[in-house]
Amino acid sequence: MNLPTVTLEPVKRNLSIGDEVGNIEPNIFDDCILIDPNGSHVGLFIKKLPADLQNLVNIADKEILSKRVPKSEMRRSSGLHSDEGEVKQYSTILGSCPPKPHMRRPYATRSSVHAVKSANTFAKAMNAAGKKAFELVEKYIPTVADFHKAKTKERVPPKWTFADNFTSTISNCNISAPVHQDHANVKGAVNIIITKRRNSKGGNLHVPDYGATFDQTDNSMLVYPAWRNMHGVTPIIPTYQGGYRNSHVWYALDSFNSLRD
Repeated sequence: MNLPTVTLEPVKRNLSIGDEVGNIEPNIFDDCILIDPNGSHVGLFIKKLPADLQNLVNIADKEILSKRVPKSEMRRSSGLHSDEGEVKQYSTILGSCPPKPHMRRPYATRSSVHAVKSANTFAKAMNAAGKKAFELVEKYIPTVADFHKAKTKERVPPKWTFADNFTSTISNCNISAPVHQDHANVKGAVNIIITKRRNSKGGNLHVPDYGATFDQTDNSMLVYPAWRNMHGVTPIIPTYQGGYRNSHVWYALDSFNSLRD
């Protein structure tokens, strides 16, 4: 099955690193392959996951919303925008964590979540979902998949991989990220972003360089080289009590290249 293509044409941007994205309506709604002005494939958007992948992500999302999975909690005024103002936001990292000398940890390690028995179901579901999601990358944009695998193999020792083709995952709960660029990622690799939501609108990824905003509905998947351009997330707005928007992201960090045996 061939998907239609959408060319990402450069536009004059009015956002910079650190800016809040603001309320920008989506303009990419349907399944498509993303190409650059030269005609090269760069990414993929799928509006609804296949049932097998959807089941795995549903398990992971249920677990991240439970008390079984440790989470880093924060409170900030951005993110889930409601009349109450300040809201709880969470994130959880799996896979490999690079050295952080400034935090008195000058060595790489695996996420501590893997040692928590109650989080095993979450970790297994995220591992399996990452593998299954990458199969879609291989199916629809094989040149991107091949280049991703070649670059991660070149830059990441096998002991630091997660879900075969990545180093790490982060699950963000109700986090509307300001404009940023993932400079620490392996150049040439892609991120996979799967969205889970209920009773909410907004929370869509926006790429200012192209004026592209993706309609990240429940069970949608975006594949994009997050190192390549700055991007951010539009405000998350609940439409009913208990509404939320979560993103589950698989990515490959370049920091492990210096850790080869």
